[in-house]
Amino acid sequence: MMVFALLKKDFLIVKKYVLIMLLLVILIPPVMRWRTPEFTGVLGFILSVIFSVFMLLQYVSLKEYQFPKAAALLCATPFSRKAMVLSKYIFCMAVYVICCIVFKLETLMIPELGTADIKLFALMFLVTAGFIGLYLPVQYQLGYEKTKIAFMVVIMASPIILPLLLRMEGFHLDFLSMVSPYVISGGIVLLGAVFLSVSAFLSMRIYAKADLA
Repeated sequence: MMVFALLKKDFLIVKKYVLIMLLLVILIPPVMRWRTPEFTGVLGFILSVIFSVFMLLQYVSLKEYQFPKAAALLCATPFSRKAMVLSKYIFCMAVYVICCIVFKLETLMIPELGTADIKLFALMFLVTAGFIGLYLPVQYQLGYEKTKIAFMVVIMASPIILPLLLRMEGFHLDFLSMVSPYVISGGIVLLGAVFLSVSAFLSMRIYAKADLA
């Protein structure tokens, strides 16, 4: 219950940006489909997830940085530091799930965006887990001020680097069609979950030693 109360707190912090981010999530796939038709809506979906997760997480981190005493006050209540860390990971995954739902609905209304299948969502879960799994422990260790540049780099570089990676010769996943999509997706999700678990454990250890005075 503590984790979900903290999760609600994070969503309340970003509530005035939710509609803006939802609009971006809706618009990015068709815009990228128009700019890079060879990738249908996949590239747009990837970018919409990265933008949404990082921008909302960054805003929550900014507010916590601006009001440092709030964390100390929360720790003085029944809310544990572990729950505070865990709520950040769940917050990021909740934003990811919302992006998946929006993209699925878009593909039903705009067939040109391609198919939103289980393999795509599983692969994007792994990508999101990778980004968040690396970023959050570093942020807990170094603080918001020292890691905000990483956020800017990701946001600015993603629209440039991702198309180049997808266009790389040899970047093909055709061989995966020979394997059951449920087996592939299950393995990818499991790998992402393990990575997130290790990351959350490291973040909890780091935050447990943090001086909140």
